[in-house]
Amino acid sequence: MLRYDAAWLLELYADETPALPGVPYAVIGTEPHYAIEREPGEFQLANVLGLRPDLAYDETVVRLARFDPPTLHVQPCPYSLGVKSNYAMDGEGELRPLLRREYGRRLPPLNDSRLSNGIGTTAIVFDGEGRPYLPRRAPRQSVFPGGYHCTASGEAVWRDALSFETLFTDNIVRELEEEVGLSRNDLDWIRPVAFCREFLRAGKPQIFFEGRTSLTESELTERRRAAIARQIAAGHQEVMDDVAHTVTPATCTIECWANLSFCRS
Repeated sequence: MLRYDAAWLLELYADETPALPGVPYAVIGTEPHYAIEREPGEFQLANVLGLRPDLAYDETVVRLARFDPPTLHVQPCPYSLGVKSNYAMDGEGELRPLLRREYGRRLPPLNDSRLSNGIGTTAIVFDGEGRPYLPRRAPRQSVFPGGYHCTASGEAVWRDALSFETLFTDNIVRELEEEVGLSRNDLDWIRPVAFCREFLRAGKPQIFFEGRTSLTESELTERRRAAIARQIAAGHQEVMDDVAHTVTPATCTIECWANLSFCRS
């Protein structure tokens, strides 16, 4: 369980420096690109909660083992380990109170073995009129259900070819195609704008992207509806056929507001 309350999170981690006023993320990097190194060994989660998530498919994602700017030291990690840790924060007997007793008002260090710290990617794409393209999340999504959200988001899926492009840029482009039907050819450009740790999931790393497309609203709608049809056929609808171009912190997800705050368009 996760408590989606930005003001509460900012108070809870008051000894961290928020990325921007009202944004419960801590910036750890602003480089346009990062070196990537494979951390030796296999990550072993200290599963103190004893959770056993029932997942239809358990992808291997990219875990941030440590960060020595500008180098990300990464390991492959099952997505299910994140469900057992970073996603299990605020329910009865879950991790947040345990971490709070040990670290006070600071985020846990990356080497705390109770957290898998899979790296997330998210992007906001601006349309041909310069407006952010913000679909509504499907209400049954496990994280940020039902709110106006980034154009696409998801965990970075592991690839043996270790580079920023293959692990992170290619991943968010793949998410854009799956969620709203935007291919790389539909994008004028896409670039990272911030590397952060998220207060909501106890310091889970997140890379924010910004992109631009020249497609018209009708072309975006056509691609989104085709993507939704593919999602429904596969049994896991991710977005609704409902888009906003202007939002407030009260009407969009915490992640969406953060991503918007980092964009330069």
